[in-house]
Amino acid sequence: MSVTLHTSLGDLKLEIFCDTAPRTSFNFLALAASGAYDGTEFHRNIKGFMIQGGDPTGTGKGGDSIWGGTFEDEFHPDNIHDRRGIVSMANKGPNTNRSQFFITYGSQPHLNNMYTTFGRLLDGWEVLDQFERLPCVGGPKKSLANKPINPPIIKGVTIHANPLAEEGIVYPSKTGPPERVQ
Repeated sequence: MSVTLHTSLGDLKLEIFCDTAPRTSFNFLALAASGAYDGTEFHRNIKGFMIQGGDPTGTGKGGDSIWGGTFEDEFHPDNIHDRRGIVSMANKGPNTNRSQFFITYGSQPHLNNMYTTFGRLLDGWEVLDQFERLPCVGGPKKSLANKPINPPIIKGVTIHANPLAEEGIVYPSKTGPPERVQ
């Protein structure tokens, strides 16, 4: 399963882990298909750590899941922060996933079982390198310290393959079991 984030600095092709993080993948793919990420910026950038996006307000405080509000964490032993290019949900603590996500700039094992990993970068490494080099506003105010001066924008998302949709699998609620639709 893969998607391409078309950003103002170039394309990032991501593999999405529909098999090991299905509910999180469903949320991300449904938001992407609805255009929820179109026009949003990567609002937080910490060199050597990660870049974060997916907030329609651009503040780091906004965005909802496809069900509205938050949904639970989804951990799997194969989904770990062991390299550059891992894609995970941003959160405010346990079980507070919404629309925001981040992409790591390196191994971040301290994030394992704290942030749901649901994908990895397949292509666009030079774009991720550009992201990491972006200068930030800086200063003591937390909301601006790591905000890129010229934040990259997600112009659109192409979904190349979605096995959940192809098999008619939906998650009608944030906690209930998946259902098959025809």
